[in-house]
Amino acid sequence: MLKGAAALALAGLIIKVGNLLVRLPLTRMVGSEGLGIYQMALPAYNALLHLAVGGVPVAVQNLVAEYNARGRRDVMHRVLHLALTYALLAGAAAACLLLIGAPFLARALGDARSYWPLVALAPAIILNGLDSVFRHYMQGQKQMTPSAVASVLEQGTKIAVTMGAAVLLLPLGLEYAAAGAALGITVGALASVLFMLWRVRREREEDEAGDAPREERQMPRGLGVRMLRLAWPVTLGSVTMPLLNVLDVSIVQRGFLKAGYPPAQATALYGAFAGIAVQVVWFPFVLTNAVANATVPTLTAAQARGDMEAVRQRVVMGLRTASLICLPVAIGAMVLAAPIALLFGEPLAADPLRHLGPVALLGPLTWMTVAQLQALGETGAPMRNLTLAMGLKLALDGLLAPIRGIDVNGVATASVAMFFTALWFNARELERLLQEPVPWGRILMGPTVASLVMGAGLAGLIAALWGTAGRVEALAVAAVVAPLLYGGTLVATRSITRTELLAMAGPLAPRLERWLAILWPWS
Repeated sequence: MLKGAAALALAGLIIKVGNLLVRLPLTRMVGSEGLGIYQMALPAYNALLHLAVGGVPVAVQNLVAEYNARGRRDVMHRVLHLALTYALLAGAAAACLLLIGAPFLARALGDARSYWPLVALAPAIILNGLDSVFRHYMQGQKQMTPSAVASVLEQGTKIAVTMGAAVLLLPLGLEYAAAGAALGITVGALASVLFMLWRVRREREEDEAGDAPREERQMPRGLGVRMLRLAWPVTLGSVTMPLLNVLDVSIVQRGFLKAGYPPAQATALYGAFAGIAVQVVWFPFVLTNAVANATVPTLTAAQARGDMEAVRQRVVMGLRTASLICLPVAIGAMVLAAPIALLFGEPLAADPLRHLGPVALLGPLTWMTVAQLQALGETGAPMRNLTLAMGLKLALDGLLAPIRGIDVNGVATASVAMFFTALWFNARELERLLQEPVPWGRILMGPTVASLVMGAGLAGLIAALWGTAGRVEALAVAAVVAPLLYGGTLVATRSITRTELLAMAGPLAPRLERWLAILWPWS
């Protein structure tokens, strides 16, 4: 389980780094305005993708895991066939809907130039639906590596096509360059589908070559109906947030226009917020998501045994690990907001990044509590809490975005309020299930002190180097110094112990233990 989570985490980390690296030249090429045109199309695409395919991949994973345990590979293949057929038909319908509605949707989003990116993303609905079914089919057999390889292949293809198409189409206008960037998503999905198709076919050939002839067994009745029954509740839940995000884009963009910004500048503001600031603060999510994937099965097992003490320990360990990873990112994003924005070549991103910094902690903590609640059987409460929190964000965006001088910073603050609200509600649900308060002092105190020390050191370092060294060189030095300051303070204040580090290391613990016994001052 941990090796599979590590493979997914490594692939996710490569994807995050790739996304940030491609944003640098892309932002310098098309600016915040072009990035804003591209970002506007994504929520509508995500909403239709979730609506079309939604929970089918999750249902596939559950059914494949069940019949794999029974040794019924014939049923597993039937499940895959049914799911691919559904994903192809539903994805094609959603893609046609996006193509037909693109002109109206582009105007509703507040910038008609988002039309071509929407068109470029339409085929990706079909391809990503098929890709998700393939990946969950393999994951249902506890094979995580194919998904990780497909993710890296998809990202590499996406980067190459995004940059190439954007360069070729930029002379035609920003909207065409943004469409070229969106085309990278579509071609990347195609590369992943082709790889997964090859991987599944190879598995089928190995099954046919290795299995001895056996008598035909009857296929379970109502398999397709059962798959849809498992899928639709997840679909209805997963489509809520993307639909609300589409509404949010429209509210924010129209708010900027009401604040007196010209359409091009309003789009540039949104691009700086969604295309740069949001991407930076969500960087640590891939690591905390891997931690959640590793701890969720152990939570479920401990609850099934009735071992509430083990459940409490795992909940605290997950939240504490998330805080150790994310708090320094939150402080670093606020302290280094201006240098990071200049690195992207877009000063407009500095203020929203500074205001959005807390989301680097609150967002991953929220999703950690969502995973923990779902592992403990509370599947409806997290989605209800997120929907209520998103409603608060929509209200705040509608109130703050039209105020000149607050505008994009108000939108960033609304995001902080949304995740804080969702986290607060989720924490109350956890406390009810655990039958005791969540020890937030133990979870946050040590990492907060270490992060503040790190932030103060970084602020002084950047102030000293910014005028003498180059921007890239100053940030490179900060990237080296930051973990030393943070880790050193954690050790000096005994905010993390050798025992905790070994617990977090999972399968690497035996190799680390003898070295840590020498280097670590206390257990």
